[in-house]
Amino acid sequence: MNITINDNWYTDFFSDLNCEMWTKAPLEAVTEREVNFLIDTLATQPGATLLDIPCGNGRHAVELAKRGFMLTGIDISAEFLLALQQQIASEQLPIQVIQGDLLTTPIGNSFDGAYCLGNSFGYVNAKGMSVFVKKVANALKPGARFVINSGLVAESILPNFPHTGHYLLGDLIMDIRNSYVVGDSYMATEITYTKADRTEVHYFKHYVYTLSEVKRLLNKYGLRTIAVYNSTEKTDYQLGDQQMYLIAEKS
Repeated sequence: MNITINDNWYTDFFSDLNCEMWTKAPLEAVTEREVNFLIDTLATQPGATLLDIPCGNGRHAVELAKRGFMLTGIDISAEFLLALQQQIASEQLPIQVIQGDLLTTPIGNSFDGAYCLGNSFGYVNAKGMSVFVKKVANALKPGARFVINSGLVAESILPNFPHTGHYLLGDLIMDIRNSYVVGDSYMATEITYTKADRTEVHYFKHYVYTLSEVKRLLNKYGLRTIAVYNSTEKTDYQLGDQQMYLIAEKS
């Protein structure tokens, strides 16, 4: 793929057909399983304050709020957050929404738990990841937990690297081309959306970190890894597993 993808690609990536794709994806059952997993592994009770970063369209935050938790969701996508705010208003949900960059937006420091799901952990380079993890760690109370989900850590993505992908979501077609930039350890992706007579092309990059790099980074800021699973069923994570669910606890 002969195209330069800027490190701030995520600032305007989540718009238009990208947002429509996430809205149409059949994620209800996945969301329910992940929310059950979050409640269990975050070891909190209804009434606890939780941080969803980045929250996207808020599918986890909404379900957690319906179960009695107090949510703060941070995301940079105005389109995602507009739809989420409309749902919050119509259903009177206890969710505070903040639009902003995950590296620069003030968070506060009183959360009982936090989570980063859906491959969002890795949007930025090593320097940016250090900023991000430090911010989350500072936002958590002692003993609070941070759950990370990703299918793009090195042990997941590299053994069976997906060069292409083709998906049909109703009347929306999504074609994916991936390449791996060895020298900088990131995956470069071109997504082409086709809907009727409309076509959009979007690009993103995702930095690929090994599991040990992730654990060391968390530990640097007082977040001790206590478990790593390959699914919400709590099976131990192994080389080649498609997903990773890591639970860390603040000292």
